[in-house]
Amino acid sequence: MKRTLLVTYILSAFTYFAFGQMDYSNVEFRSYIYKYKEVDPRTSELGIEKELLEEIVGLLGKDIYSKEEQEEIVYKTWLAMAKPRVFDYVYKDFSVSSNKNWGSENANGEIVLEPNPYLTDWTVSDDEYPYFQLALNKILEHFQLMTYGDDAESVASSFNDLLITKEFDFEAPKDDDWAYSYIETVNSELEDKGLVALVTKGYYNIVVCDINSKEQITELFEKFRWELVQP
Repeated sequence: MKRTLLVTYILSAFTYFAFGQMDYSNVEFRSYIYKYKEVDPRTSELGIEKELLEEIVGLLGKDIYSKEEQEEIVYKTWLAMAKPRVFDYVYKDFSVSSNKNWGSENANGEIVLEPNPYLTDWTVSDDEYPYFQLALNKILEHFQLMTYGDDAESVASSFNDLLITKEFDFEAPKDDDWAYSYIETVNSELEDKGLVALVTKGYYNIVVCDINSKEQITELFEKFRWELVQP
């Protein structure tokens, strides 16, 4: 079974690389990790199954992505969570580009990147849950199903990053607004559209979903020890 899975991953890698690879001519890959973790994160043992991701992506992306596109997002997220070493190999371009430091130059004009970003995240994580949160955040943000804002101004601009809200024209934040108070203002406008904005408590990651899905998406995020709240 393991051999079959590995062959599948390798074939996926060859297919992926054959159709458009990034320009790495100005990139230097350099790892500061002395030794990567050898073990994979525990998933089923902790009650983390692929079906949880299918529900999350389905609720956040049902009116945005096709069924096939949702399946791709779920597959990438599940592989990143369950086998970060394999994920970094099979989806090298995606693994690198879904990190915010992709393309950023240092003071010397160099682009220096970690060659195994998700494996590194897993290696430096104390346990599975911080890693699961980070992987889920990065991939959902890449597909514009999650965003981030820790003050009123950044929250206001972050709604332009979500596919579900990028065409909406919200009231601008007031001078005395902060992250939660402005999200509350946005929610008063979203309510008329049958939507609600939720934020991960203490982390300021924002998602928008149908009001009727609020309880369900909150319960799903709790499986990853993430508390979603409505300001």
